[in-house]
Amino acid sequence: MTEIKLLDATLELIDDNGTTNAYDYLVSNLNSDDEWSGQVYNFLYCLAATSDKIEEAINWLNEAIMVKGLWYRPEVFEDDDLDVIRDHSDFISCVEISTNRYEEELQNAETVFSWNKKTDDNLLVVLHGNQQNNEISRKFWSELSIPSYQIEYLQSSEIDSYQLYRWSDDGDGPVQLASAFEKVQGEEYGKTVLAGFSAGCNTILRAIISDEFKCDKIILFSPWMPIIESVCDDVIKAIKANGIDLILVCGEQDEDCMPQCRLFEERAIELSFEYRRSYIEGMSHEYPEELAAMVRQYLYS
Repeated sequence: MTEIKLLDATLELIDDNGTTNAYDYLVSNLNSDDEWSGQVYNFLYCLAATSDKIEEAINWLNEAIMVKGLWYRPEVFEDDDLDVIRDHSDFISCVEISTNRYEEELQNAETVFSWNKKTDDNLLVVLHGNQQNNEISRKFWSELSIPSYQIEYLQSSEIDSYQLYRWSDDGDGPVQLASAFEKVQGEEYGKTVLAGFSAGCNTILRAIISDEFKCDKIILFSPWMPIIESVCDDVIKAIKANGIDLILVCGEQDEDCMPQCRLFEERAIELSFEYRRSYIEGMSHEYPEELAAMVRQYLYS
């Protein structure tokens, strides 16, 4: 089970009776041989705290910060879930150490674009989701065999936690995207495709609407796209005006993103905008299992 699937399954177990079942499920399904991400540790100490397992919450936090050398952006520790351990001396020490590491990382934060040179006829660029990075994107995309397509990756300069990054809803993601593609200027690609996961999708749509970037196709997986809640019509009109082909894929169990997808669908019908969409039964906030076949079919149809 991938980390994304495990954390999604854990969230689904939180109910009116609290978080104990979710915490126990996560602990029992973690592979001790894996290198756990900062997000996993965040789940562990938050769920332990809200399950009245105070000592375990402090132990997980200590392991993350003091043993593993992880760190988080300061906002993470403002979570109400942590109120029960907020006055603990170890909590205070961990927050101070984490914040110092975060501030050091801010000094060197930069956008990372994997592209170096043209190696194929067409270009497909993948944008990760929040609390992800280029390496996580590669785990899903690197084994795809897409003849004539060069797959590259764009990692945000907005740091989230240790080795994890984010695209803020109102951040400078569109500028990062446009600036990265300055490296590609002058290359003769037949097609340029942008593929986003979660918050990466919002950055793509914001770039299109701001006229800072143009492409031929857009692929949106589990799209977190709050931009459409305020300017959905403008987004659709910009896509139409630029002649961009679009496919949107979302799980029917994705409670955060499905309402946005339905809103987009409603406005697209009103504005006579035709695009491809797939709502997958039983899938939550993740990549579809049939990712490779779906992408190939879309690109070559």
